[in-house]
Amino acid sequence: MADVDRVRILVVGDSGVGKSSLVHLICHDEPLTKSSWTVGCSVDVKLYETTVSHASTSKTFCLELCEIGGFSGHKSSRSIFYQPCHGLILVHDLTNWKSHANLSKWLAEVANAGPPDGSLEVVSTDTEHFSGDLFPVLIVGTKQDQVGTLPALPRRSALSEKTGAETLHVDCLNGRQFSPGSGQRPMLDNFFDKVIESRFSQRNTGSVDRRRPGSTR
Repeated sequence: MADVDRVRILVVGDSGVGKSSLVHLICHDEPLTKSSWTVGCSVDVKLYETTVSHASTSKTFCLELCEIGGFSGHKSSRSIFYQPCHGLILVHDLTNWKSHANLSKWLAEVANAGPPDGSLEVVSTDTEHFSGDLFPVLIVGTKQDQVGTLPALPRRSALSEKTGAETLHVDCLNGRQFSPGSGQRPMLDNFFDKVIESRFSQRNTGSVDRRRPGSTR
């Protein structure tokens, strides 16, 4: 895969919200049967095909989903995993309102992470950097199957308005959650397209055509 362009997407949120299950479902289209606590950083990859403007064929990209362990005791050391970063998935538990409230803290933590190696491929220290298409953000609420009669969290919040993020509510035990034709798949694809476009917009003049391969307008 040496000739495949790569993008690096951080997946952050409180410990126990289901980040590992979400990443596994996205990358392998099947539920994670055995999960364990993530210490440090765990990386999984997904080959993702999209159509680039001014090109007659689609192109494959390697998406590196980097799940960051959410233990509060590791806050001072986990910033070493935050760079480079081309997109951000904020994950919370739909049955735990506090995990949703803490997403603002996670956003600030990532935004304030300094470049450890002097790389230019870094995020701004200003949370305003996370707005619109400048730096793509996706907010995902997990454990939808466990919500039951609990009060529903709104799909639009102050954080999603600030970052321009789409919000997904998912059941990571449902292997068809992101399958083609599902209601969640277009929003996930749109996020990936934004990440790719943001990552490579300064490197070449082509931009991502957000049609799925084989679609027409």
